[in-house]
Amino acid sequence: MVSARAWRGVVLGAAVLGLSACGVGTWSTNSSPSPIRAVHAALLHNGKILLVAGSGNDRDAFAAGTFKTSVWDPTANTFTSVDTPWDAFCAGHAQLADGRLLVAGGTAGYEQPSTSNTFSGTRKAYTFNPDTNQYERVDNMAIGRWYPTLVTLGDGSVLAVAGQDATGKLTSTSQIFDGGSWSANAQPPVRDDLTPGATQGWPLYPGLHLLADGRLFFSGSHTFGTTMPPGIWNLADNTMHGVTGIPDLGHTDHAMSVLLPPAQDQKVMIIGGGRDNGTLSTDTTAIIDLNQPNPHYTQAASLDVHKMYVSAVILPDRTVLETGGEQKERQYGTSYVYSAQIYDPQTGIWTKAKDSTVPRGYHSSAILLPDGRVATFGNNPADNSFELRIEIYSPEYMTSTDRPAITDVTNDMNYGGSYAMTATSATPIKNVSLIRPMAVTHSLDANQRLVDVPFTTNRDGSLQLSLTGNPNLAPPGWYMLFATDQAGIPSVASWVHVGASQPQATPSIGSGSPAPGPAPEPPTQPGPTGG
Repeated sequence: MVSARAWRGVVLGAAVLGLSACGVGTWSTNSSPSPIRAVHAALLHNGKILLVAGSGNDRDAFAAGTFKTSVWDPTANTFTSVDTPWDAFCAGHAQLADGRLLVAGGTAGYEQPSTSNTFSGTRKAYTFNPDTNQYERVDNMAIGRWYPTLVTLGDGSVLAVAGQDATGKLTSTSQIFDGGSWSANAQPPVRDDLTPGATQGWPLYPGLHLLADGRLFFSGSHTFGTTMPPGIWNLADNTMHGVTGIPDLGHTDHAMSVLLPPAQDQKVMIIGGGRDNGTLSTDTTAIIDLNQPNPHYTQAASLDVHKMYVSAVILPDRTVLETGGEQKERQYGTSYVYSAQIYDPQTGIWTKAKDSTVPRGYHSSAILLPDGRVATFGNNPADNSFELRIEIYSPEYMTSTDRPAITDVTNDMNYGGSYAMTATSATPIKNVSLIRPMAVTHSLDANQRLVDVPFTTNRDGSLQLSLTGNPNLAPPGWYMLFATDQAGIPSVASWVHVGASQPQATPSIGSGSPAPGPAPEPPTQPGPTGG
């Protein structure tokens, strides 16, 4: 009889050789559907999933002030309704250092003549507290933001970028939230690769990634808005250095970018994408190595199908699952693709995963669960319906009967610290990883990352972990700690809080001085319609 682990090796080997038509892993549909339209999904440090609809792209619900949030417990398979005091539909979100989720912006109004028939953004911001299951009001932003990106910085503050303002126009300004209040509205960065003095015209939901040196990388992925070349943003002097090589810049709308594991390698991959004009999407992927002195994109292995509205999830075995999508813009069922694949950054090869069965297009998302599975949610409403089924992908490692188990480790770590961990494992532990809990919407999670945790083996067999001293690699907050054995089988996660023994100063944008005042808005640049 072939063991589960040996069979996994056979299947993976066949897939790499292109001999496996059915793919690895399995999909299952959760017995209970979501009670709300899950436009946004975030993993909380108690293992539960925050599902946010707001008005859920329902004009009648908006008019009635009917806004919805639900907390799903994947273990008990229960849903708890949460009072939602504003329309969080198309907001931005990021994990805070203390475990709360910052949710900022959202919908102030649906399409109307006064906003050039576009949506308008709200200034409102809240934190969601997992301990109380409640939203807590924080200060308003300086301007409304609909489809903003929120990025957690190395000091634990959160940068809010882009979005549509209260008039429905695109904004290229930004603000920083320090946990209690917002900085002044800052001007967009000045680019060095465009017309002299030109600034970054942010698209909606721009794909941003915090780098090890504290700069931010704009991958080029976005949802609607202008298409701008990728670049590296230096917050200290508010400049952006453009990068080249992206193979299909015209089809980066509704793509997804991900900081490939481990974060120390500083490689970002952009996956799929399209154009919101009905043209065919792309099957291209590209990778940029940001550790290089002059980084540029290089085309990587193509997807097996063209797709936009991609979901990409870092798995604890240090691979990346891509799933979901459509071949054309919001075709409502005529161009869904069900193919899923797993990318190995070490080999550069895509392995065929089992096809999903539930359609996932616009307004869909995927979240890594602490046990190593991936839950998928949502889709775009059509004919007054919305996909409420939750489908869960179980990678091949879930079939193992002898997964490693973390039996003892602290749940509180400081930067640069050394910590003992004990684990049971059939084979030696190969690597230990911290994975930041996801908060995703519209093919965007600016904060998703896997951080390598080096270790040595003590005489008693325990592992001595060495946590990075660089908070830009692992911004403060809660993480899932995984141990993976020599066969690539990961443990179930242990929750660990990562922080500094002394708080750091919150940065400002531009020369270390107070953030400048608001930048002039583009004179006539109405945003998109349709939510």
